Amino acid sequence: MYLKKIKLIKKICGDKEINISLAESCTGGLLSSLFTQIPGSSQFFDSSYIVYSNKSKINVLRVPSLIIKEYGAVSKVTSLHMARSLYKKTKTNIVLSITGVAGPDGGTKNSPVGTVFFTLGSKNNQKISYKTFHKKFGNIGRKQIQQKSVLFAIDQIIKIIS
Repeated sequence: MYLKKIKLIKKICGDKEINISLAESCTGGLLSSLFTQIPGSSQFFDSSYIVYSNKSKINVLRVPSLIIKEYGAVSKVTSLHMARSLYKKTKTNIVLSITGVAGPDGGTKNSPVGTVFFTLGSKNNQKISYKTFHKKFGNIGRKQIQQKSVLFAIDQIIKIIS
C-alpha cells in the first residue's frame, strides 16, 4: 500500500518538478526508508533528517531549547519549528516534520502515547506556507503508531501536491 502511494508521489513530483525533504522524529526514518525503496526517488526526494532526541532537534534543526522546555518535543510549536528550519536548510518545495510519542513509554498528560504532530510546508510563488496536524492514534503499539504516522504523512503529501 505504501509503495503504490509513493510511486504516485514520484510521478506527480516528477511531472510538476517538486522536491521533498523530511524531518522525522518518532518515525525514526521510516518514511525516508520507504521513499528510497522506489528506484529513481532522488528525482523528488531531496533529504531527510532523523532528529530523534531533543538534543538533535536543537543542534541539527535549531529548535530553540526554550521551545522544547516550554511546549515539549511533541507539540505543535516544536513541529512547526522543525519544518521551518528544514525549509531554511533545504529550500525544497515540500517539507514535512513529524514528532510524536510512539511508546510504549514516554507519554505525558499533554502528549500521551500515540500523540503525533505533523507540519507540512509547501512553497507556491516563492512563498512557503505551513499547516500543522495533530493526531491521537492512542496507545496501539509502537509499530502501529509509526506506521499510521507514515501513512497519514504520505496521504497529506499527496493532497498538497495533487
